[in-house]
Amino acid sequence: MKGVRLAELTWEEAADVIETHPIVMLPIGGGTKEHGPHLPCGTDQMVVDELAERVLRESPVLLLPTLPYAYYPAFVDWPGSVSIEANHFKAIVGDIIRSMYRHGSRKFFILDGGVSTHYPLLVLARDLHNELGIDVAVTNILGLGIEVEEEVCEQESGGHADESETSCMLVIRPDLVKMDRAVKEIQPVRPGTRGANGVIKVSIGGKMRTKSGINGDATLATAEKGEKILAAMAQDMITFLEHFAQISLPVEES
Repeated sequence: MKGVRLAELTWEEAADVIETHPIVMLPIGGGTKEHGPHLPCGTDQMVVDELAERVLRESPVLLLPTLPYAYYPAFVDWPGSVSIEANHFKAIVGDIIRSMYRHGSRKFFILDGGVSTHYPLLVLARDLHNELGIDVAVTNILGLGIEVEEEVCEQESGGHADESETSCMLVIRPDLVKMDRAVKEIQPVRPGTRGANGVIKVSIGGKMRTKSGINGDATLATAEKGEKILAAMAQDMITFLEHFAQISLPVEES
């Protein structure tokens, strides 16, 4: 069974679909955030929309419209970038989930397209589980499709508007990618924060400080790499949702 877009239903149809599609999927991706001189500010939203579409074709989710504004503190100084304070962001997402809870939904899957957004969402997921007895799953954008990304990408380091992200955009909206303006620029990792195996041992808050707004080597991007990465990311979510559908919810207190 395929997924359904809630925005395309009447309220009467929505009442029925909530029963047949118990997992509500909420994509979150920055609608306007700097992505270097070669990618559009809407890159994050375009990527999560593409991933959501791929999941929708394979999984019986009830898809909510993408939330295009979130907590992106690393980019507040860049023209065109919009960030919502962390507690406001949590409150907005919490209200969206509570709204669907009122209508009978009990399982939620957040397709989180950000890095800084991940931590507030994890806190929210735990709070809502305790408050309402519901399950809220949150993706980790740094983990989705990582095995394939590491196999196909050649850059020594990256993380933003880089080889991987640019490759994905060459699949999704090649007309908006300016490869002639793509550069290699890597933001240094602060000493002592990572071990030899790459594990983060200490976290330090910071901003995007490269001149271009790129962290990685965007010049290595290709559409072929992007398709492999997107397919792997979507498959990770599809596989999880198959298991998530089978998980029993905690018994609600009367």
